[in-house]
Amino acid sequence: MGRITLTFDNGPEPEMTSLVLDVLRKQAVQATFFVIGRNLERPGARAVVERARAEGHWIGNHSFTHRISLGNAPTDSFFDDEVSRTFDALGDLAHPDRLFRPFCNAGLIDHQLFRKADIRKMSDAKITCVLFNSVPRDWEHADAWVNRALSELTTKPWTTIVLHDIYGYPDGVDVRSMLQLDRFMSLAKEQGHEFLQEFSPDCVPIRRGDICFDIQSLAN
Repeated sequence: MGRITLTFDNGPEPEMTSLVLDVLRKQAVQATFFVIGRNLERPGARAVVERARAEGHWIGNHSFTHRISLGNAPTDSFFDDEVSRTFDALGDLAHPDRLFRPFCNAGLIDHQLFRKADIRKMSDAKITCVLFNSVPRDWEHADAWVNRALSELTTKPWTTIVLHDIYGYPDGVDVRSMLQLDRFMSLAKEQGHEFLQEFSPDCVPIRRGDICFDIQSLAN
């Protein structure tokens, strides 16, 4: 069947991220965590990211505040404030390929994702930009997201899926959502899908600063 790459956005939240890590260890699957820079300031947050890295997971950058897309940047310094600042906060926890996932409002990838200048900045900084091709909206459907995700797996040969390792509205998913992670992974394996850590090529427009395919339509 198909390939699956698991990615988790918007953490770290120590309790929820720990739960996710426990499931991944049980399932013997490696994933990537795209963290929000300011969340590293929470008590216990850095320690849980250190655990994730020690257990073989990749750590990426998901902006510092997660409040507005780069394409709607209010100032010229916004890229540095959101992206560079988070890499600084991560330090050596960050994957050496400098993985970055931009803020996408409700999972929408459109012309507001970047400014054209941001593409140049990512290239100059040797950043690897990682998008996605599946958003089962776990923040809306604490239980139903599993069936939605399984259905989406049948539509493409390689799925890079976005889930969220936080809980508590309005900032994240309900705790029940990630309580379904183990069930989702077991069902996916039963259906013959394979979990990989690498990202599907269609989700990596920039790799270590090199432009892999045109994303001008995602910039204004």
